[in-house]
Amino acid sequence: MKYLFIITGVAYGHLTRQEAILNKLKKIDKKAEIVIAGYNTSQKYFSKRYKMIKLKPLYFNDELPRVKTFKIIFKNYKILFAMMENCNIINKFTKEYNPDIIVSDWEPFSLFLNNCYLVWNYKPYPARTFSFLFQKFMLNILFSALKLTNKKILIPSLEKKENTKNFIYFPLIIRKYPDEVTSSKYKDAILVMIGGSEFGISLARKIKNISKSFNEKFIFFGLKCRSKNCIGFSDFREDYLSFLKSSKAVISLAGYSGLSEALVYKKPNLVFPIKNWIEQESVINEFQGYVQIENIESSEKELKDIIKNFILNLDNYKKRINKLKIEDGAKEVAEYLYGNAKS
Repeated sequence: MKYLFIITGVAYGHLTRQEAILNKLKKIDKKAEIVIAGYNTSQKYFSKRYKMIKLKPLYFNDELPRVKTFKIIFKNYKILFAMMENCNIINKFTKEYNPDIIVSDWEPFSLFLNNCYLVWNYKPYPARTFSFLFQKFMLNILFSALKLTNKKILIPSLEKKENTKNFIYFPLIIRKYPDEVTSSKYKDAILVMIGGSEFGISLARKIKNISKSFNEKFIFFGLKCRSKNCIGFSDFREDYLSFLKSSKAVISLAGYSGLSEALVYKKPNLVFPIKNWIEQESVINEFQGYVQIENIESSEKELKDIIKNFILNLDNYKKRINKLKIEDGAKEVAEYLYGNAKS
């Protein structure tokens, strides 16, 4: 079968989710032909392994630990033209390639593509602020459009939910399970994962500054450092799961894929959601019973107390997490896509 995957180039959570599905799909369909369309992080990540189509990127202001909705809109004033151009790029390619199925992770122009299945993790969440209200309004427009175009949305979920006409739910999606991963040499460290954007840089720097206050080893992903208490990597590491398997806990933003991986690997997670971003608020609303949630704009003094309290309560979080039984969402999605590609 022929597959076309369209993957957003904002951060890393979307592309790792699709990597998990791709790996399972190649095991199910041994003759799978796969092409990936993307930009920025997705283009860089997949370009050495798959044939790539370069798309016009979206702008996302990530220099602060909060989303500025109207700045994003202003910077994306050409978004309609970019969407139209991306649609033309894909339509021109599909005429020649003729894929059996198209899968898109969080690229809105995909609503207007034929035979396209969408993957995202947002679940309806109350709009408590004006910024949230506007974001929710935009999301509702997308939901209305997908219903009009009769699109199917494939959604990973911690809790089992009933499928509807447009929404198909699956278990959490992760790349590899613990028994498939070799442990790293760094044992019982605390991982600080801030993803592929700059939203968490200020938080990571504060944690780096106070790391000497703890008798712990901190390993940073997204911030380079080296001292007695911290080791940092500036770029994304494909062997991150090896570090996760060997770690004692994780500090992160509220990315869905990262939180999913931490839960499956039974690691307590201290979470700092990005301010004013309704998707991350929706995520912590779903995971709140299993993670500790704090303010991303906390001062260094406040962070010392937060991390100290988190470390003291690791056993309590482990007891909650250990009760979870999570099935293989990536395999189920791959089987679903393969079945629809054949039909």
